[in-house]
Amino acid sequence: MSASPSAALDAWARRLSALPLPVMHSTRRDIDSLRADPDRADAHLLADIVLRDPLMCAQLLAHAAGALSSRLSTPVETVTGALVLMGVEPFFRVFGELPVLDDALAAHPRGLEGAMAVIDRSHCAARIAAAIAIHRQDVDVELLHQAALLHDVVTVMAWCVEPVLCERMALRQRLDPALRTADVQREELGVTLHEVGRDLMARWQFAPALRRLGEPHGNEPGPRTVALAVRIARHVAMPTGWHNPALPDDFAELGQLMNLPPHAAGSLVRRMSE
Repeated sequence: MSASPSAALDAWARRLSALPLPVMHSTRRDIDSLRADPDRADAHLLADIVLRDPLMCAQLLAHAAGALSSRLSTPVETVTGALVLMGVEPFFRVFGELPVLDDALAAHPRGLEGAMAVIDRSHCAARIAAAIAIHRQDVDVELLHQAALLHDVVTVMAWCVEPVLCERMALRQRLDPALRTADVQREELGVTLHEVGRDLMARWQFAPALRRLGEPHGNEPGPRTVALAVRIARHVAMPTGWHNPALPDDFAELGQLMNLPPHAAGSLVRRMSE
């Protein structure tokens, strides 16, 4: 008998929360480079490195929530804020000898390819979210960029622990483009990775503002920005790229959010995201 959805959710959340999060090879290299030259390191330079890697971003925010929350009146919301409060030297002490994604998936090259494809898509979503936020003169540009970057981090983690299963799900969707991601995940995993991500963010004690941006909330511009950025990035990642037939509908909704004609909204986002 298959597990109930609640049991599947708990099992996946426990399994992934116990995973020593690897980071991209470039993240490990750049952090090690700054560690060797501490006079050059500061919070903003480190933030630039962390915000290129959803896996590093997730573990920094999780550490900051656990280590700093007891002495703060408001939770840490952004990577830059976490690094300023934490300090450069403590950062290097906590995040020494970081495991690398390439090593974690060395025996599964297709798994590494799948994980990197999700990371590339997350970068695209983050750039789109930032472009929308800048155009709207939103004061929370970094938070929106961060929320879009982290939206699919649990999918990357799933590739790390179950590369064969994730490859099977990806193949099913390639063979049947009409198959929804949520449906194939429920069939194969017993739960959606978005549901697992929501549970993990609670376990990691992520700031409520950051968690709220990952959920639909009617017409609130923040969550709409993140949802649209993630959706557009997924459509662009398909073989048809920027010619994906779903994009005109995305751009129509985006135009409403940005107060621009759909073609102008699409052009701006494309220019800012590439």
